[in-house]
Amino acid sequence: MSRMLTKFYWSVIEFHADKKRRARAFIASRDGHVYEVRDSEIGRMAVHAKAIQELDLVSEGFRFDLPLVPMVLFQQIYSFFKYFCSIAEVEVMLQLFYDRETKTYFLECPIQTVNKVAVKAELDKQYLGRNSIRYLQVAQFHSHNTMEAYFSKTDDRDEKAFMIYGVMGRLHSGNPQMVLRVKANDSYVLIPITSIFEDTSLQRISFPDEWLERITIKQ
Repeated sequence: MSRMLTKFYWSVIEFHADKKRRARAFIASRDGHVYEVRDSEIGRMAVHAKAIQELDLVSEGFRFDLPLVPMVLFQQIYSFFKYFCSIAEVEVMLQLFYDRETKTYFLECPIQTVNKVAVKAELDKQYLGRNSIRYLQVAQFHSHNTMEAYFSKTDDRDEKAFMIYGVMGRLHSGNPQMVLRVKANDSYVLIPITSIFEDTSLQRISFPDEWLERITIKQ
């Protein structure tokens, strides 16, 4: 059907206020769908639109616009997580920042109280929000020690800021798992780890000693 016979609306109020409605209308709904509405003398029909030829096709996905994260940082994440899996089998968390001035990445270990299934972290405000123009928080990663790598209901509730989130699990094995997603509020898309890291070779390396001082284990 011609575009001339179709109109699009962002709300039902906008639809009703239009005195020049056309033969077919599409209305965006709170449930995330678009509905096709048709009027005639017999009544009004509203149905979930299965295809709208007048619109361009948009594909779900994520494009990483920063440089790939160096391999050494991936290995530090893996080494830190594996260390705490081996000594106490607890979860820990790291943040990944991008320095806009030096155009480099760095990892931050916030002060945190941890146990087998949870992390309670005190994020450093010098890197966050309006206090920081220089630093961009790119990602947060936490471990699942011996458990599978997956996003829990707690993660779904807590992870609201628009960034990358990662979980690494099965750290006691020779074949650990890592899952990544980009999330904003309740919308997310899963991404492969190769989309942000330049190399994901598993090798245990050193990490800053002060990270150990920021972890309090409370079983």
